[in-house]
Amino acid sequence: RLTLASAGTNWHAEMERRGMVDVTTLCQSFIIDLRYASTNNFVGKNMYGTFSRAYLHRDAARSLVKAQQALQRINKAYSIIIYDAARPQSVQRTMWNTVKGTKNEPYVARPTRGGPHNYGVAVDVGLAYNGVPVDMGTDFDSFSTAAHITAEQQLVKNGIISRQALANRRLLRRVMTQAGFMTYRREW
Repeated sequence: RLTLASAGTNWHAEMERRGMVDVTTLCQSFIIDLRYASTNNFVGKNMYGTFSRAYLHRDAARSLVKAQQALQRINKAYSIIIYDAARPQSVQRTMWNTVKGTKNEPYVARPTRGGPHNYGVAVDVGLAYNGVPVDMGTDFDSFSTAAHITAEQQLVKNGIISRQALANRRLLRRVMTQAGFMTYRREW
């Protein structure tokens, strides 16, 4: 588990020391938009400081490269956007403290046990076409049933997400699962 200190620490060196891989060293065609390195996230603040690279456990990083390659075989204009990858425990605590006791609590892993992001084996991704994010039905970090994958046909039928958003979600899931990733029912 990544128990890195707060944002002043050299997280890049620490990630590498722990055997994590900067995914862009394996494939440079990813789009990196680490939302927790900005204020564009559910907490509303930059929790990563100057940390700006997407690190993963080496096996997860290789699998993500396979997914990107499969996607680009379908169409070179597509790319995977990485919104979050390995996440330090200090950030997990901040996220938990934000949702603790609210209806959003089920969307964030408790910091006492951590989650797959804290081990570098989970990655939050989306799709882009010609560098522009495509419709996924919700934004990243949507704590609503519209982001869930369990009843997507119903979401389309009820006009909550578009048919195109469903097609985009299915494409992303197909390349990711074929590369060895598992889905999470609350996130497209």
